[in-house]
Amino acid sequence: MWLVSFHNNIRELLKNQLKDFKDIKTTAIDEQIARNALYDYDRLLHINTLLMMYSFLEEWLYHYWHSYVPNIELEKREGSIGRFKKVVQSLGIDLGSKPWQELINAEELRNCLLHANGRISLLKDPKKQKELQKIIENKNSGLEIMNDRVVISGIYLQRFNENVSKLFDIMNKYSASNNLK
Repeated sequence: MWLVSFHNNIRELLKNQLKDFKDIKTTAIDEQIARNALYDYDRLLHINTLLMMYSFLEEWLYHYWHSYVPNIELEKREGSIGRFKKVVQSLGIDLGSKPWQELINAEELRNCLLHANGRISLLKDPKKQKELQKIIENKNSGLEIMNDRVVISGIYLQRFNENVSKLFDIMNKYSASNNLK
């Protein structure tokens, strides 16, 4: 996905900025300020990349629904990608599969990032706070909490991208093998 390449190129630029800054004779305080700023930019880059990838996924789920199975009714109680459960299931996705479950978990993360600026404590629903904490506490989640904010690792972004690819591969094969137009 081109978003991953964009993300990696921006991260490389940030690393080079820090290296360039080290080459210039500066005070320890200036270097620490620059280091903190670049850390924050990197953290925000991960968040923005995930949100772009997520919106891409949501858009394509809408297109799959509209193109292949417009007769399937969307889940009214669900938002975001959760509303497409019946759509993806009708296109060959096992709703219990790991890729789909991880994408549904990403919906909770997305909601926290958009509605609470990544602060779990600002989520209005205590049940949603606990759900997200449970997702993050999974030892291989690629997520952590730092200063009450969700921190997303590059590993998490890579896994998210892989899950989206798996989802599209399955749906493409299913629609092709069933002559869906």
